[in-house]
Amino acid sequence: MTIQSKLTLIAVIIAGLPAATVFPAEPTEITQYTAEYEVQYKGRRVARAQFAVATDTAGQFAFNSSTEARGIWRLAAPKAAIERSLFGVETGRIVPTSFRYEDGSRKGEDNYSLEFDARGGEVRITSAVGKTSIDFEVGLLDRGSLQVALMYDLGSCKLPGPYRYVDDGGITEYRYERLDDLAVETEIGTIETVRFSQQREGSSRHTILWLAPELSYLPVRIEQIRNGEIETVFSIDALSGIESKSPNCSSLG
Repeated sequence: MTIQSKLTLIAVIIAGLPAATVFPAEPTEITQYTAEYEVQYKGRRVARAQFAVATDTAGQFAFNSSTEARGIWRLAAPKAAIERSLFGVETGRIVPTSFRYEDGSRKGEDNYSLEFDARGGEVRITSAVGKTSIDFEVGLLDRGSLQVALMYDLGSCKLPGPYRYVDDGGITEYRYERLDDLAVETEIGTIETVRFSQQREGSSRHTILWLAPELSYLPVRIEQIRNGEIETVFSIDALSGIESKSPNCSSLG
């Protein structure tokens, strides 16, 4: 695996085009925050990442992530890999309107953007190879809004997924399996978590998500596993915008 492909893989685990649809803000239901993570690949510190959710001036919400390589990894990705998802909330579900990904490389060969057009019945995809479109589906998510939907559903006492997800390669599906609950030591303290295994349809890799109920189910640790070996780890080390509180539900499901 090349350095560039490894950086792209890191960015996947973790900004926008103006949208035609404006959703009423529901700030009591969407957790707004800024979280920072140290990123390791096979035990080596390779990057820092930031996830953030905030309101957008157009009356929507925006999920932003930024993953900045360091050390020799910057040779392949001198700029930060960024994602920006604009979305609203409608009838209890996350509804994305646009998404943009920049891979952080000099040429940006893996950059792409999405526009969700529910009225026109399509999702328009723009990438280095050109423009295409696929049929719109109710419930379809992008990389950023998928993470928001995960926290949103858990906060509503629902088990996550399966989620239908679109990127420049088309539509796939993420499924989730509940694992044992564990406490994890982090730079912001010892945190009780619920854990889920997340796997994309057809992938040989799976991801373990350590989600903190008292922090609105924010991921405080993310482990990507391939062939039984932990490859990439995101570990939280700074957080603002979320105050610790008792979760709304005593059980999930």
